[in-house]
Amino acid sequence: MESKFPKYVMIQTTSFCNGKCIFCPYGDVKSELPQGKMEWSLFRKIIDECSQHKNVERVMPYLMNEPLLDEGIVDKIDYIKEKNPQASVHLLTNGSLLNGELTKRLIKSRLDWIGISFHGIRKETLEKAMGIDFERTLTRICNFIEEAKRYRDIGEFIMVTFLKHSFLSDEEREETFNFWHEKGIKRISYFNAPISRAGNVKILPQIRHQQIFGCNSIWTDEMVHILYNGDIILCCMDWRREVVLGNVYNETIFDIWNGERKEVWKQVEGKKESPSDFICKRCEEAVLRV
Repeated sequence: MESKFPKYVMIQTTSFCNGKCIFCPYGDVKSELPQGKMEWSLFRKIIDECSQHKNVERVMPYLMNEPLLDEGIVDKIDYIKEKNPQASVHLLTNGSLLNGELTKRLIKSRLDWIGISFHGIRKETLEKAMGIDFERTLTRICNFIEEAKRYRDIGEFIMVTFLKHSFLSDEEREETFNFWHEKGIKRISYFNAPISRAGNVKILPQIRHQQIFGCNSIWTDEMVHILYNGDIILCCMDWRREVVLGNVYNETIFDIWNGERKEVWKQVEGKKESPSDFICKRCEEAVLRV
């Protein structure tokens, strides 16, 4: 593996979330681990380093969180684009905080794409699955869509994502597709089932692999994940920060990516023996055969 810099960068500018999704580990880990907000100086350090590597294709200022809880998120989006004009800037939110002022600022910002996670289209379903207010959130999302139509191509700018969970019937799944299509949303991402996120969602079936030979997750060998405190973790499944590769307060992304990460990646690929409790051995995305 030659020295290189990640093409995709995920940054947790705040670790907090206002949702209570039944298929997410946040409800458990929020009280088990320290939480906080990334300092502006650290954020700038990260983005400034990214600007030195023109192979960076995408910067995502969200990770295991609700990014709109960061009151400086629009300024951060614009700073990313100012320093990395070649990179696409993406955001993923549950939409509950899309009030009028924030809606206008996001739409007029340099954000390239926004994904909205909304796991159903009926009040009881949504509130049981996500723990957020149905009417208020849906109204805000719909207002966001209508406002975006004035300035953006919403076919490119907005995606709605949802998954099959225990409260979502097949009938409601079709209702959900139809509702968003009628609103003009062309990009709808649907997943047939939730995953345990390497065993971190305790109510979902737990798995254990004896051997692993790689990872099937998207951009698996091309994306870096940076927590609010500067820690770089192995991937977005590592909710309990089991594999910390380094910290960008006192190291560069480049050095961590081409240093400790290389050694850990040998375990991911099965080229080096990994501990029996290695996170990838509990993950649905693991490659099980060469």
